[in-house]
Amino acid sequence: MEIKCLPLGEMGANCYLISTDFSAVVIDPGVFSFEVKDFLEKNSDKERMILLTHGHFDHIGGAKRLREETGVKIAVGKNDNDALLNPALNLSAYFGSGIEPFGADILLSNLEKFSVGDIEFSVMETKGHTKGGVCYLCGDNLFSGDILFFQSIGRTDFPGGSYTEMADSLKRLMELSDNITVFSGHGQKTTIGYEQKYNPYLRKFNI
Repeated sequence: MEIKCLPLGEMGANCYLISTDFSAVVIDPGVFSFEVKDFLEKNSDKERMILLTHGHFDHIGGAKRLREETGVKIAVGKNDNDALLNPALNLSAYFGSGIEPFGADILLSNLEKFSVGDIEFSVMETKGHTKGGVCYLCGDNLFSGDILFFQSIGRTDFPGGSYTEMADSLKRLMELSDNITVFSGHGQKTTIGYEQKYNPYLRKFNI
């Protein structure tokens, strides 16, 4: 499995392109990118999907156009679909990004498992940054969106955010194996084990 990271947009949100011989998956296309479109088109003979970790504008901005131009379906956690339709919830109303509202094709539930070609994903609903954000666990790889970063965590002061729910989500993530590689929504990758030892924000939650 090949994983490529593309920081996109003014916020530098990480978009991930995941490919195997039978699968092509895009995670969090924050703005429309011809490189991402080309990736989906060149892999049109494979099973494809666009996955969103949460509904903030800097992670969803390119999804609608990609779907229109490639026909690839969009999936999101069921409790964050409202944010795709609401500029106040996805923050585009405040940052002037001008995202046209859209809905996802597939709504995912906590602990749900699904496959795209030969890649199997497990859904972990991780509330706290938004009301329905999810992480995607794929083998020893976790695509964490904006819940967990290298030596940091997501904000809880946006609409739908919750300090209490963030603490619960982080505790569940820290129960994963130390060797899980974390591909965050911004910045460099890390591991669960590293964050358990060195993330100063986890200590504030007594984790």
